[in-house]
Amino acid sequence: MAEVNKKFRILSIDGGGIRGLIPAKVLMELERELDKIESGKRLHEHFDLICGTSTGAILAIAIALGVPASELVEFYKENARVIFPKWYFKVVPSKARAFITSIYSNKALHKKLEEVYTKANGGTKPLLNDLKTNVCIPAFNGNDGQINVMKTRHHEDYMRDYKLPAHEVALSSASAPIYFPPHSFSFANEFGSGKNVNMIDGGIFANNPSLIGILEATEKFGHAFSDISLLSLGTGKGKHVIKTGWKPKDIWYWLFPKPRLLDIILDSQAQITEQYINFIRRLCDKNDDALDYLRVQYDMGGSTIDLNASAKKDIDRLEAIGDELAKNNIVNIIKFLTSK
Repeated sequence: MAEVNKKFRILSIDGGGIRGLIPAKVLMELERELDKIESGKRLHEHFDLICGTSTGAILAIAIALGVPASELVEFYKENARVIFPKWYFKVVPSKARAFITSIYSNKALHKKLEEVYTKANGGTKPLLNDLKTNVCIPAFNGNDGQINVMKTRHHEDYMRDYKLPAHEVALSSASAPIYFPPHSFSFANEFGSGKNVNMIDGGIFANNPSLIGILEATEKFGHAFSDISLLSLGTGKGKHVIKTGWKPKDIWYWLFPKPRLLDIILDSQAQITEQYINFIRRLCDKNDDALDYLRVQYDMGGSTIDLNASAKKDIDRLEAIGDELAKNNIVNIIKFLTSK
């Protein structure tokens, strides 16, 4: 819990596939600057709650395990082509694609997440129970058709999620339809056992999980809006223009090999969440109950980078965007996090 008379600080990280490199770069620079102010303090220690969806879930759990943000930047750079291999559709005949359940296998990502998280946890596969700060991770349960927010054990009502393996939770939230197959997994540990079936990307309802953080802080932690400081990191927004009178030849334009329909859904969800929070802020201002909110986002305009990009030129551009966002916002972020 937050200290008395200290803001309850929330970090929220959007979904966005490989574009998670953008907030990773911002967090790397933030971690570096915060270390100058308070040496030896890890990034997760500056937040009371971390919310992340999809690629943001991967980052949120890693940060909560104490993985340095600099290592997360390298994670994206080194594994882009492993997770999103570009040769896939060159060897699959176009007529055969209708029989494929997803563009990519999730095996490589599953293995990498397990490796990174296990290393951070001293060689033992971590559960959500092992995280060093509170987290909220959205995912959709395709088995019962319900939205899920998997959480650490920070409230007496939370009796199950803390038992779940951290890498399985991250992959559940990151299993974007079309890109990856739904994720199913079993678990058995000292806390209990169970099975999750057909979990998919939480981005379909909370690609920007900021509202989840606000609701958690107010309802479960019991804070007023005026107690909350929310830092929300985006993964870049694009401009999806559909021209008047324009008609795609067939369904492949929307789904393969670039799932434009899903991209539009995820971008739109993130944008409407930002508008919701600004609406809440305006209401709070009228009641002298101000909500501290800082959104750090990059507008890509019409030159959007695909969620499954892996070419060097795209990775270089994402890293440059992250650098630019950090340069333009780091002073404000530091002030935001260090003010009472």
